[in-house]
Amino acid sequence: MPFLNKFKYFLAFVITVGFGLTVISGCDDSGVEVTPTVDSGVVHYDSIGVVDGIGNVMNSINLYMGTTVPRDSVSKDAGLTDSAGMFFNYMLRSGDLTDMHTRVAGFQTRFNRIYASMTQAQFDTITKIPDTDTALSEVDFTSDDTYGNGAWGYFNLPMSTSDSKPVFSFWLKGKSANFIGRNVYGILYPREASMEGGNFRMSFDVKINVMGYNHFYHAAH
Repeated sequence: MPFLNKFKYFLAFVITVGFGLTVISGCDDSGVEVTPTVDSGVVHYDSIGVVDGIGNVMNSINLYMGTTVPRDSVSKDAGLTDSAGMFFNYMLRSGDLTDMHTRVAGFQTRFNRIYASMTQAQFDTITKIPDTDTALSEVDFTSDDTYGNGAWGYFNLPMSTSDSKPVFSFWLKGKSANFIGRNVYGILYPREASMEGGNFRMSFDVKINVMGYNHFYHAAH
């Protein structure tokens, strides 16, 4: 990305993160740490909406801030894209990836599918990302998208809030390394999908832990 754009984003990001950390209390274990029993560091964004379309549409997400951003935003961590430009078979893709339509890179995000099917109520009870050892590491996040090289499938209609749907974990690899100074992990749940005005729309329920812990208990949903 152009240096000036990245530098301007860096200044805004540092200010925002600094403010955010003054109002958010801490959270849980990243393996060897003591696991908190309260929702310290956990931030819950219960509905982040994106829309597909042509041009610089609002199809991307800043997962750290929980906001929808345009396709060409340098702050994006993930973007909604379809498999072949045919307006079906959708996935979330890492924000640093570009193609003939997406020319501006954001930040790298790594994904893993941790549950094949859950209801919203079940998602709300998740407190940590399943892990076989004492700490989350790079090997726990296996893909640059939610398609998983075909293993996890696409997002398609119909999809309602009452359906059971997959749950994904993610690691904000790009922002963790370049700006935040600690690994930030999260969990993501596709809430619903619909066609509105001829455009495919989706919303996602997201929890992150800004303190770097593998812990996502949140008292209020």
